[in-house]
Amino acid sequence: MDKWLEQNWVIKLGSLVIAIMLFLMVNMENQPTGGNQAGGIPGVTDGSRTLEDVELSVMYDEDEYVLTEAPETVDVMMSGPQNVLTLSQVTDDQEIFVDLTDEGAGVHYEQVQYRGFPSDLSISIIPATVRVALQEKQTASIPVDVEFINEEEIAEGYELGEPEVDPSSVDVTAGEGTIEQIEAARAVVDVEGASGPIEGSFDVAFYDDDGDEIDVTADPPAVDVNVPVTSPNKEVPLRIGRTGSLNDGEAIDEITIEPGEVTIFGPVDVLNDVSFIDLEDINLSEIDGDTVLERDVEVPQGIERVEPETVEIDVQLDEEATAEYDDFEIMIAGLNQDQSAAFIDPETGEVNLTVSGSESLLDRIERSDIEAYVEAEDLEAGEHTLPLVVQGPQNAGFQEEGTDVTIAIEEEETDNENEQENNGNEENDEDDEDNEADDDD
Repeated sequence: MDKWLEQNWVIKLGSLVIAIMLFLMVNMENQPTGGNQAGGIPGVTDGSRTLEDVELSVMYDEDEYVLTEAPETVDVMMSGPQNVLTLSQVTDDQEIFVDLTDEGAGVHYEQVQYRGFPSDLSISIIPATVRVALQEKQTASIPVDVEFINEEEIAEGYELGEPEVDPSSVDVTAGEGTIEQIEAARAVVDVEGASGPIEGSFDVAFYDDDGDEIDVTADPPAVDVNVPVTSPNKEVPLRIGRTGSLNDGEAIDEITIEPGEVTIFGPVDVLNDVSFIDLEDINLSEIDGDTVLERDVEVPQGIERVEPETVEIDVQLDEEATAEYDDFEIMIAGLNQDQSAAFIDPETGEVNLTVSGSESLLDRIERSDIEAYVEAEDLEAGEHTLPLVVQGPQNAGFQEEGTDVTIAIEEEETDNENEQENNGNEENDEDDEDNEADDDD
């Protein structure tokens, strides 16, 4: 007997028997009581198992319809042999579904079906019947609006331009009822701190009348948006000078700058210092007949840009004519408050003016459009010969301009000087009276 127990295979066999008995005892304690052979051997004993939140598939004609209502999951209760239940899981070969392939648009109450489960199991679906709704599929094209947020946070003085959207509209495919709810398609752009153009790709979302977002997808799902952001700006006029002279017998009828104003962009403090822009002078010696010239607009210092960058100069010529303005009064400009002046030559302070220009220009000129004067600013008392300055409409010539005019400037006594002189006279009168009194003594 001892020799038999010492055999290695006997010990191994005994260990196996004990392990099997322990396994059977544990499984019999855990067996459900609902089986036909409670406490029996696994694989023979029946039980049940419930799988919760199993995905529910809906089969329908996706080319024609859109699924608008259906539960996402159901519970699956499986009953059958315990060993099958223990190994059973929902795999790719198993499916819980409702079949609407032969149904049209509308609300349907359909029995939930299953397939791919072991034949040994009894399957129950909870709920057994579900409500499913289909709508006829439609595609609509919706124009895309751009909605700005944080507009109050844009860089100071800058302005948002009209956004460009590419593509300008997107397609949406959904049920008829869903499309009818769509009020707008929007791309939202945050402009906080913007001081230059905003470019990028932005998602498109759909909204109903109440501003609530509708859960449908745009095609394409995003659009390219370009938002120009302009710096502070203002319009300023253009000026152009003239050099040289026209051929004899010719006169400028009109010089037109098109456009006559340009828009300058830049910081506000720099804009305030710019009131006009001078263009390159026209050399009249190079003008032969009516001419159209092109000029670049110079960008003033501190200005970011000018629009437009070039302008056209239209020069119209005509035959030269003259007009006479007799006894035209000469003004004296720039005298100090304590100065007065008188004309020496011409003594009358008047001059006969000859104005040249095109006939149409001379017809438009009034005497009040012309000024003739000499500049006496900062001159001291005495006699001065000054050039005559004549100003009038553009494109008019004045033959007497630059003619010598002689004036005499005198310093007028101020009130203080008069008071001092009167005080001096009074003191002298008092001294005379004192002297007369002494003589009487």
